[in-house]
Amino acid sequence: MAAPFCGETPRIAALTEQWADPKGPTMIAAHRGGHLHAAENSLAAIDEAVAAGADFIETDVHVTSDGVPYIMHDRTVDRMTDGSGDSETLSYAELMRLQLKGTDASPPTLMQFLMHSCGRILVDLDMKTDRVGPVVAVLQALGMLDQVEMFDSDSDTLRAARALAPELQVMTRLTTNATLAAINRGLAPVRIVHGDPDSLTPAATAAIRAMPSRIWANALGEIDDHLAAHSPDACARLAALRDRGVTNIQTDQPALLRRYLQDCGWSVASAPN
Repeated sequence: MAAPFCGETPRIAALTEQWADPKGPTMIAAHRGGHLHAAENSLAAIDEAVAAGADFIETDVHVTSDGVPYIMHDRTVDRMTDGSGDSETLSYAELMRLQLKGTDASPPTLMQFLMHSCGRILVDLDMKTDRVGPVVAVLQALGMLDQVEMFDSDSDTLRAARALAPELQVMTRLTTNATLAAINRGLAPVRIVHGDPDSLTPAATAAIRAMPSRIWANALGEIDDHLAAHSPDACARLAALRDRGVTNIQTDQPALLRRYLQDCGWSVASAPN
C-alpha cells in the first residue's frame, strides 16, 4: 500500500503529546480558522490560524448530495459564497462553481482542507451532517486520524463514526439534560468534553477530570470582546474558565488569546517556531 499522504512532523508530534495529556498545557483553537483577515473556513484561514499560534483549527463539515465532504458552516451557502441554496443539496460540480465572497476560491473540500493543514495544526471537525461515512473515508485515505478529532452534540453521530474508525478521537458535548455517562456511552476513551458555563458545574468538572479528559470551552463573544478591547478584567474573565477546569479554549482571537493567557500566568501549549 502507498504511504499515507500526511506523516508526522515535529510540530504535530508536540501537539499530539499535549492533546493526549488531560493535565497538559492549555491549547488554543481558532474558530472557523483564522478569519480576522481570511474568509472563514478557507485554506487561507488555516494559514492565518497557524501564523497566530493556534494549536487547533475548528472547522465545519457538510457533504454534497453526491457524497463529497466539504467545509461550510451554515445550512445554506448564501452568506459565504456568490451562490445560494441548501448546503447539502448541492452537488460537487455545483459547489465547485461557487466562489467564497472576497476570493477567487471555491469552498474547500475536506480533502483539500486537510491536505493544507496536515503536519501544521490539529483539526476539530464540527459535524454539520450525520453522513459520517464519506468523512471518515477521507481521514483514513489521508492517514490523518491522529491529527483530527470529531465533534457533534449528538453522540450517536460520534458512535457511528467510531464504528467505522475505532481509533478516531471524538469530543462529546456536555449538556444539562443528560448525564456524562449517557453522553459518553460506548465512546471511551473520550479525550475532550465540550462544556459551557451552565453545564460545567463543579460536579461535572470533577467527573470529567476523573475520566481523565480535557475540557473544551469557548471564549467566543463576551470573553473575546474583552480581549479585543484590552479590558482590565480580561484575566478575571479567563480565570472563570480555569475555575471550571478548561484546558482547550476556542476563540476568534487566537493570537490575542495566547498573549493574554501567557500574561495572565497560564501554562500554554508551545507556539510553532
